[in-house]
Amino acid sequence: MPEANIDRSEKHFKYLDSARGVAALMVFGSHFIARTFQTKMNVHYFFFVFNGNDAVSFFFVLSGFVLSYKYVVLGKPLDIKQFYVSRVFRLFPAYFLVVLWSALFAYRYRLNLHDLTDLFIFNKDEFWEEALLLHFHNKFYYPGWTLTLEMCGSFLMPFFIALAINNKRFIPYLIVATLIIGNNFMFSYLFLFGIVASCNYTYIISDSFRKTKWFQYRYPLLIVAFVLFSIRQIDAISPFGSTYKYLAAYLGIDFFTYTALSCFVFLVAILHSKRPQRFLENKVLVFLGKISYGLYLVHVVVINILFVFLERYLSGGHPVLSFIFVALCCISAVVLVSAALHYWVELPFMRMGKRIAARMKPSLIIQREPA
Repeated sequence: MPEANIDRSEKHFKYLDSARGVAALMVFGSHFIARTFQTKMNVHYFFFVFNGNDAVSFFFVLSGFVLSYKYVVLGKPLDIKQFYVSRVFRLFPAYFLVVLWSALFAYRYRLNLHDLTDLFIFNKDEFWEEALLLHFHNKFYYPGWTLTLEMCGSFLMPFFIALAINNKRFIPYLIVATLIIGNNFMFSYLFLFGIVASCNYTYIISDSFRKTKWFQYRYPLLIVAFVLFSIRQIDAISPFGSTYKYLAAYLGIDFFTYTALSCFVFLVAILHSKRPQRFLENKVLVFLGKISYGLYLVHVVVINILFVFLERYLSGGHPVLSFIFVALCCISAVVLVSAALHYWVELPFMRMGKRIAARMKPSLIIQREPA
């Protein structure tokens, strides 16, 4: 099939960073609304916009594309050991700091915990399992399960990339296999959808893609994708019933299966069309994209801390005005803390990881065979 000529130098997709920032805002919005206002206001329809559960699907699909692009599209060699070191330094330090912050907040304000010695030395509340991303322990920081999946996906990624480089047709079959195995296989199919986009990137951005039937029906496909992305919220408003739940459980299908497909469609639409790219390259959205990982990490802790001090504003008065006031406070604080985490923690550790990886001896190299 005809493919576009692309720049083979490494490329940074600012508009995809911004898309990640939008997804992080959706997660923030859903947790903020659910924190208190879900019981005080009719907010069911808000979750069609602030669909935090399924924005997580977009994170994983996007990770699959971004992590594989350099090796699948550009043909760069992948050193597994260097790849792992870079990913650990990218993901872990900021996460560890936020889990530590969450544990100290829980000790100070919310939970009946042991003293600090038991918490950190004798590990009676299993802090270290959670802080080290082991066994899906999420007592102090409940979004941490997604970081465990991100780390697991990162460790599987070189093997997926090796398959894609060898023959990209392996990847759809692997998606089917992981769907049959189910979500216990660490949501791998979400990352694999991103790799499918990477394998077909040059075709997706080419003019020939516009002549396909898929492109001719792009608007109906996008509508279907939006419906699939919102299917969890549709079920919350109008439950699908016991027959559907029985069949879904029997087939091993859950809502993340639908949102994986929808997020793949969204990603392809963004990669192909200049209009959403120009919109996403707005300076405000680009900044939110830069701090999106920090925004995702800190928003729950910041919301919990602020609600300790702002609870009195929610007990009386007009609920909408209270909502606006508290929302503005939380948004401002989350952005400030996220920016601080990005510039003072994420970037220094990312640079450190790159320096360490650059000094390492070559290990197992994955690379496309010369044409």
